[in-house]
Amino acid sequence: MKESKLSKVSGVFFTEIGSEHIPIVLFPGFALYKEVLHFITTRQGGYSEKPFHSFNLASHIGDKEEHVFNNRVLLAKSLGISPEDFIFTQQEHGSKVIVIEDSLKLERRKNLHNYIQVADALITDKEGLCLLIFVADCVPVLLYDFRKRAIGLVHAGWRGTVDLISQKTVRLMQSYYDCRVQDIICALGPSIGPCCYEVGEEVLEKVKAHFPGEEKVIRSFSHSSVKKKFFFDLWQANKIQLLECGVPEKNIEIANLCTFCHSDIFFSSRKEHQSTGRFAAGIMLRK
Repeated sequence: MKESKLSKVSGVFFTEIGSEHIPIVLFPGFALYKEVLHFITTRQGGYSEKPFHSFNLASHIGDKEEHVFNNRVLLAKSLGISPEDFIFTQQEHGSKVIVIEDSLKLERRKNLHNYIQVADALITDKEGLCLLIFVADCVPVLLYDFRKRAIGLVHAGWRGTVDLISQKTVRLMQSYYDCRVQDIICALGPSIGPCCYEVGEEVLEKVKAHFPGEEKVIRSFSHSSVKKKFFFDLWQANKIQLLECGVPEKNIEIANLCTFCHSDIFFSSRKEHQSTGRFAAGIMLRK
């Protein structure tokens, strides 16, 4: 196992997989459950060219289709699964959550670039379906009920966060799979951190409307020579949602890795002025 120096200052560890030594991020808590495959990719190790260099996994941002296809095939091979196992949606920065059944895998065989539906979160209890989301500053949230053997994956941008997408995903796991919150472990992956996510009045007003104690998720900075600035803590906002569902705090892991600060390792849409690739978060129940 090859570790990054960032592992020593975050809640995750880095390793390399496959013969091509693709770097991924893993969570210690999730790694205890061998029946679950989970991972966060980086921007390193693939075929894409600038500005998507090099391991871009999203096909909707202008990268060459063959590069995206080859990157996905490389990821699947490195994980020891088939590209047909990947299940992903058309993300719209909303809060829609969908249930993934076995039948949806059949649709994936038609075209590996097809998105199955419009949604920003997925849940399933089916083995062999690798849920996948694409991110470049938004928060990837991984969920696993170790008793009911159900998984969830959330793409939480600021809009999804203020619309409580993480909480909605847990609630759907409860109603659909009869999950108990005390049995759900959660992990918040690399995303833009409260150190760098400056927001304007539009976001600030919505945060205040959805988080009455906004001082827990909004940091302010002022200096005599500059206008007051506000920074949104997406990590804390999503953690609060999970805690309000009843998920024990000890069940929640946070990577504490800012994509803006570490844009050499992860894609950052804001750092690179929207012209960049997307890394992926994935989770699967092994057969």
